[in-house]
Amino acid sequence: MLVSMTVRNIALIENLHIEFTPGMQVLSGETGAGKSILIDSINLVLGERADRGLIRSGCDKASVEALIDISGLDKVKELLSEQALEADGDLLSIYREITHGERNICRVCGTIVPLTLLRSLSELLVDVHGQHEHQSLLDSKKHMSFLDSFGDAAFFEQKQKTAAAYRTWRESSSKFAALRKENAQRAERTEYLSNRVRELDAAQLSLGEADKLTAERDRFAGAEKIDTAVRSAYTETYAGGREQSAMNKLRTAAEGMRVIEHLDPRFEALAARMNAAYYELEEIGLELRDILEKESFDPERNEQVLERLDLIRKLERRYGMTADELVAHHEEIRDELNRLGSMEDRLKRAEADYKQKLLLYRQEAAALTEMRKKLAEQLESTMEKELSDLGMQNTRFACVFEQPGPDQKKVPTAEGDDHVAFYIAPNPGEPLKPLDKTASGGELSRLMLAMKAAGAAHGGIPCMIFDEIDTGISGHIAQVVAEKMASIARYHQVLCVTHLAQIAAMADTQFLVMKNVVNDRTFTSITQLEKEDRIREVARLIGVSNEQQESGFAHARAILNAAWDWKRKLPK
Repeated sequence: MLVSMTVRNIALIENLHIEFTPGMQVLSGETGAGKSILIDSINLVLGERADRGLIRSGCDKASVEALIDISGLDKVKELLSEQALEADGDLLSIYREITHGERNICRVCGTIVPLTLLRSLSELLVDVHGQHEHQSLLDSKKHMSFLDSFGDAAFFEQKQKTAAAYRTWRESSSKFAALRKENAQRAERTEYLSNRVRELDAAQLSLGEADKLTAERDRFAGAEKIDTAVRSAYTETYAGGREQSAMNKLRTAAEGMRVIEHLDPRFEALAARMNAAYYELEEIGLELRDILEKESFDPERNEQVLERLDLIRKLERRYGMTADELVAHHEEIRDELNRLGSMEDRLKRAEADYKQKLLLYRQEAAALTEMRKKLAEQLESTMEKELSDLGMQNTRFACVFEQPGPDQKKVPTAEGDDHVAFYIAPNPGEPLKPLDKTASGGELSRLMLAMKAAGAAHGGIPCMIFDEIDTGISGHIAQVVAEKMASIARYHQVLCVTHLAQIAAMADTQFLVMKNVVNDRTFTSITQLEKEDRIREVARLIGVSNEQQESGFAHARAILNAAWDWKRKLPK
């Protein structure tokens, strides 16, 4: 419920703090005293459009702060948790500040938040109804949710089954739709993939091939120089030719040293070293010969390597990927081509699954529709009784299950197949018509009150604010409206702005809004009335003048006593 509100520099209000209570609360006072300013302040802190005209003259900014008890409101707590906001126990603080400039601030739990989040929270906390604010009542999209709020545990279990069947169907539908789209493009896609597969089949690329060919090409680029150098080294070292090779000369030198090696240890050592060098040089010569045999420059092979590399580079540019990536891509598109080849079977299986899931959904939705129609009968009876109490005795109220047009399909939804709209016929002999095409402003006010009274025991938004919706009613109907509001206050906190004595008398708590002039400035103040003050205020509302004061006070006291007696008889 709304626990308290602090208003600063809003219109005639300089600084005002209000402590609210459970049950039914009434704001009364002379016209122009500032009752509507308080409602404007509530709307502001709940996230309505910031009207800078509300800022008190001479002030740069205005603010409203509200404290709300959210105990038992799981959806509100879940939303706060999603936004990493932490209330102070079960107390939620909301702060709204507006300025003449661009700077406006919204705080929830002390944290600055976007206005959209504040509005999302407010929708779960407070329902404001003004004399001209019936958009929710005229919006047929919201009618079915109101009807559903009358359901029992079995009804809501069926709603969950229908929603689960819808989600399953939706998943199947998405898969089927994707396959159908893929199938529609299959011929073109198959031709495209086939051309690419043929091209890559012909190329016969292999992992690492490009790197190997590049290295081979680089070797061929220096093949002539390599061949000359190796051949010269081989000739000088081993082959000899017309002149003796280094190996032959080294052998002759070694043989000469062996002749004198016994004469001096130094000669013996030199002979051994020269002999070892000879054998090392022989191995070098043999290795050079092997190189010449294996690394001989092959012009034909060089041409093949260059052509292959040219093909690979063209494919890399065309596909926008490396040669090794092309090998993997080749396998991927070959697999996709195979899948496209089996499209007919996959499409048939997906269609069968889609139809099966749709059938299961329709079964659950049909069961929900039957339960919803029974609820509709109960609501129609309840609403007609409530409207009769409110002076609309001959009004017919109907929950119409609208059907799609002949050129429209019945599209599944998580809420079932139904589209429910409220119709009324206020006068006998007139056909039922939608609310937005039939009900007058006064009728809409009573319809709204009847709906709130009918649905009071079925949960909903915990705090309801009625801003002078009693305009245009009096007498017996005023008393009935007061009783309806008191009935609603058994289940919700009700805050009502009124000019009717019957409604003021029915309040659990009554506030008097007054306007005072101090030092040539006008100020709005609010006072919670005690018993005797309430008698005087109710007397004022019934038009008591000084000459009628004694009898008027007696009348006001009687109205209050009757209201207290009526409320005592309400079921606990």
